[in-house]
Amino acid sequence: MTVEENMDVNAPVAADSIISGDVRVHESVLASIARKSVLAVPGVIRLSGSSLIDNIAEIVGSRKTFDRAIVIGVSDEGITLEVRIIVKYGEKVPAVAAAVQKNIIDDITRLTGMNVVRADVVVMDLEDNAEVQEDAGTEESSVLSAASFVE
Repeated sequence: MTVEENMDVNAPVAADSIISGDVRVHESVLASIARKSVLAVPGVIRLSGSSLIDNIAEIVGSRKTFDRAIVIGVSDEGITLEVRIIVKYGEKVPAVAAAVQKNIIDDITRLTGMNVVRADVVVMDLEDNAEVQEDAGTEESSVLSAASFVE
């Protein structure tokens, strides 16, 4: 059994067993946590960065598809971020935005141990289920056309 297999990553580190070196969390990890936190909130349709260009990027395997809807700043005080979202029509916008803020702050703090000093939520649009279904069909055919054009 190797040392790594025997380690409990969730166990607290004793004060007398300090390991030298830095542990850094890249902004892309923070963006990934924020994205998953946002999409887990009921009433959120999607991040606002979901456009034709983002859909094409997703087809070709880009992992930064929705990162255009998430802006992250890291300073000595902590993390600041802004997320742009689309909310389901009929939902209470302030309640959904507050739930998004809470989810992001809780998840980033829990998963990274980093302090979130500000989480701004910008609601860019409202959509109902009919619009989502209609847009999905339109975007899918547009993406397929664009993908055919690229080949």
